[in-house]
Amino acid sequence: MPDRPPTAQHHRLTRRRLLGWMGAAAALSGSALLVYRERQRAMTPVPGAEQPEASPPPQLATPAIMLPSPRATPSPTSTPSPPVVFYQGGFVEDPQSHDFNANAGCGGDPELFGGLVALNPDYEPVPDWAESWESSGDSRRWVFTLRRSRSGWSNGDPVRAQDFVWSWQRMLAPETGAPQAPLLFDVVNARAVNQEGADPALLGVRALDDWTIEIELEEPRSYFPVLLGLPGLLPAHRPSVEAWGDRWTEAGRCVSNGPFQLTTWERGRAFTLTRNPYYWNSGLRIDRCVTPILPAQEELVTFFRGDLDLASVAAESLSSVVLDPVLSPQLVRPLEPAIWILVLNTLRAPFDQLPVRRALGRAIDRERLWQLTYSVATPAFSLVPPGMAGHLEEDDEILAGQRFDPDAARRLLETTPYADPAAWPPVTLAAREGLNQQERALVEDVLSQLAGNLGMPLTLREVPHQDWEAVLEQGDFQLLWLRWDFPYPDPSAAYAALFASERRQIRGLGWADPTFEALIRLGDRETDRLRRLAIYRQCERILQEQAIYVPIGYPVAAFLVKPWVQAMPRNRQGDPVGPNRLFSRFKWYVSLGERGSG
Repeated sequence: MPDRPPTAQHHRLTRRRLLGWMGAAAALSGSALLVYRERQRAMTPVPGAEQPEASPPPQLATPAIMLPSPRATPSPTSTPSPPVVFYQGGFVEDPQSHDFNANAGCGGDPELFGGLVALNPDYEPVPDWAESWESSGDSRRWVFTLRRSRSGWSNGDPVRAQDFVWSWQRMLAPETGAPQAPLLFDVVNARAVNQEGADPALLGVRALDDWTIEIELEEPRSYFPVLLGLPGLLPAHRPSVEAWGDRWTEAGRCVSNGPFQLTTWERGRAFTLTRNPYYWNSGLRIDRCVTPILPAQEELVTFFRGDLDLASVAAESLSSVVLDPVLSPQLVRPLEPAIWILVLNTLRAPFDQLPVRRALGRAIDRERLWQLTYSVATPAFSLVPPGMAGHLEEDDEILAGQRFDPDAARRLLETTPYADPAAWPPVTLAAREGLNQQERALVEDVLSQLAGNLGMPLTLREVPHQDWEAVLEQGDFQLLWLRWDFPYPDPSAAYAALFASERRQIRGLGWADPTFEALIRLGDRETDRLRRLAIYRQCERILQEQAIYVPIGYPVAAFLVKPWVQAMPRNRQGDPVGPNRLFSRFKWYVSLGERGSG
């Protein structure tokens, strides 16, 4: 790994500085005190009165692909074992609600709810409330078979097919205003329901009986089950919504069908989850999760004191944590399902010339960016991030044009008017306003490298939020800085959503390729995994050969995790995963050992 750059002494996280933070934190909120009190309460068994009175359903088999095995039952003792409590940070603001069905960005905890499928740490769909599913040969008709459980919602109600039908009709209703509604636009009449007020009964989702859902799509989508594992497609409990309206997810009202139920929620201070005894799978290895609402600085102090098992690290604290000898070994860096890229407008000079476009990929030292930002951006050479199906390794021959070689970049310019640096026209890089400290460092260094290695004169244009969509729609840019957050974890969420002419977000790009378009359509319907990945590799080859974009880096999150957290989600490469926007089962994979110092 490259050496990290030196950091000024005032950025070091010294014990004296932490003690100062502790004093300051005492005045910020009472959330940390709540954590301490909860830890004291956790030393006694969970009272039986906290559990619903209804009898839990019989044990069901756990699919080996999805979830860890439950703990062995301890031998009877005179003193019941205390509950296993996980103290989770990462919430700097109070959730708006826990109603993911109405707003995927509500800021709540998605592990309260269970969908038809869940995504595992490899972002693959595995059974949740649907125990099986099948599709027609063209991937346009899907049938999901639910578990025949007597109960599942935390009040003892069964989870039935009608719950999902009603929830998706509610999500698509114009009056709901759910920002994630486009996730279902592939379903027959979903767009008409959402945008034209069509009768929800026309939606191509039907409950054939209590345990069977049929879904018809407008176009073939072989990846459709992946969408159903996203937080935005989790169900809502209809009786609770109808009884309490927008406040149905408040403590004492919230009825959930996931591994957890909401036990307490002190607005602005903390909320507590406990096991949902009616959830179909008993493999959860923690009994209670306490989540305080803490400002970033106070969260770090609370973790340092040992009162949190997991804490997020804010951008302004990252360098201090990286260099601290105590905290640095506890730092975990999962990749986010996102990428930073440069998009080149082939209709605007100087990027109307292929050699110029190709030169950019050779002129950027991504390892330097990695060091500059304390690993906030790991080098990217292709569109799909590591850990997601469709990622290409750096040494893939089709990515050779992204390897840093400024001499080769300058040789590419020899066939253009820009071999003479004085011939460059003014070049503007458009970026959405509101860049954070680390992203701004990335942008400014990319500009510096292109100027130094190619002689290209660049200026940064920060586009106001209200004008950003117009820039994308009209192609009002020469060079575009874009952070692309994958809306779902599949190659089509990048290749089709960014570059296919009928579906791309950058409508004004002005580039199209008939072979690329045919490959996108083929990938939509192909069900064989290996053949499908080969299709998207060819999509990447076309984009690389024509130099339509330049991959810069994959964003990397930062969390502190205590040594006694024995297990957390990891993909098949062994890399940590989540918590993030797309992976909503982080706590399911957590197990804790004996607490100690650290």
